[in-house]
Amino acid sequence: MTMIFRVATLAATLLLLCPVQTQGSQDFGRNDEVWQLPGLAKQTSFRHYSGYLRAGGSRLLHYWYVESERSPETDPVVLWMNGGPGCSSLLGLMTELGPFHMASDGLNLTMNPYSWNKVANVIFLEAPAGVGFSYDPSGDYHTNDDQTADDNYLAVQQFFAKFPNLKDHDFYITGESYGGIYVPMLASRVLQDPRGIRLKGIAIGNGYLDAQLLGNALVFFGYYHGLYGLSLWTRLTENCCNGSVSQHSCNFQGHVSDKCNEEVEEASYVIRDEGLNIYNLYDRGEDRDNSSRHFRGHGPRGTTRMDRSRELMLKSLNRALTTPNLRLEPPCIDEQTVIRYFNREDVKVALHVDKSPLRWSTCSDVLKYESQYETMRPVVKELVDSGTLKTLIYNGDVDMACNFLGDEWIVNTLGYAPTSTYKPWKHGKQVAGFFQTYERNLTFLTIKGSGHMVPQDKPAHALQMISNFLFGTPF
Repeated sequence: MTMIFRVATLAATLLLLCPVQTQGSQDFGRNDEVWQLPGLAKQTSFRHYSGYLRAGGSRLLHYWYVESERSPETDPVVLWMNGGPGCSSLLGLMTELGPFHMASDGLNLTMNPYSWNKVANVIFLEAPAGVGFSYDPSGDYHTNDDQTADDNYLAVQQFFAKFPNLKDHDFYITGESYGGIYVPMLASRVLQDPRGIRLKGIAIGNGYLDAQLLGNALVFFGYYHGLYGLSLWTRLTENCCNGSVSQHSCNFQGHVSDKCNEEVEEASYVIRDEGLNIYNLYDRGEDRDNSSRHFRGHGPRGTTRMDRSRELMLKSLNRALTTPNLRLEPPCIDEQTVIRYFNREDVKVALHVDKSPLRWSTCSDVLKYESQYETMRPVVKELVDSGTLKTLIYNGDVDMACNFLGDEWIVNTLGYAPTSTYKPWKHGKQVAGFFQTYERNLTFLTIKGSGHMVPQDKPAHALQMISNFLFGTPF
């Protein structure tokens, strides 16, 4: 289906989903307001809303919208999407950038001092249907990159129909991991048919933007971080690099020869099977002793964030998962407390999601997702070339699931001339990472010492980063 035909089809669907609102429609979302959230000791200083947005077919996408603590009448609107594919954005809300975090007792909520709603109105969207509380009454959970983008576009349009008072606000689309697919594809649809939405930019964290470049870069990353020695590196470069060692001459992902394949498999084994934490190289890995391993989820393999990211990483190396029953999760996150919280009946009633037939999980075990695109470079280039958007590609620099080096290579292959040197940015007096700016409001930025989930690993740095990006403050 051509993009023009697809946008025309979406436009026709919107006429059915988003009727014209009358005077007083700024209260249209009032039925979704959350009045009392279980586990919260006192009322928040900001309003927040939870409910459903209609997508294509009979699909219903759950959203949770939190107003800015500072100036909800004027602050920008930021949409956040976690990746997977198939992982819930409520995990981002509760463990990364949202206003609420689980207390250690697993029953109560604490306030996050570095929530992004300190500076913006933030929407957390659970997509596609089959993820979190989002569902399809038909029970059909087959989808792909294009359908997900179409559904997200329809949901965004309906969100602004529910909250028309926000339509004049600057709008930013953000996400992490497989958000490297979700964010550009949604932004492309909004850019082509905005219907009054003021899209101003996109921000992608540790994004799955190009499988081949991420896979090639991961082998470099492993050597430069001491995961294997000079002997293996020499064999890798002799057999896979066509006479010189560079981003352009080495092909670790394409199986150029049987010998190259053998060496890449040896390097992959270290990354994949030696117990390293792929989300944060310098954080604890999983316990290899089955009797003491701390599982974060129950059910079939592939239902945790770590499982999904591990699959993406191995896909970028053209490698299969050789230990299919191994369940990994970062030791610093106890996702079971979040799972238990969201499956409480009083919580579901408070969030107006008690009609969902699905048990909430961090990543869906009912979704049948087809990944269609190996690279987002043409889509990102289309967005940057529009000249109307700000684009931020940011990476925690010790993540292996979607490594910083690969995403930097992706930015550089877009062909824009640098407008700054590669230099440090600071949080307070300390170096927080490094960044480089390019033509057409494109920025690549790293966060020093952070893994895959930057707002979790470096919350203060992440808040400063997104604030600088939204308001044009130099890094």
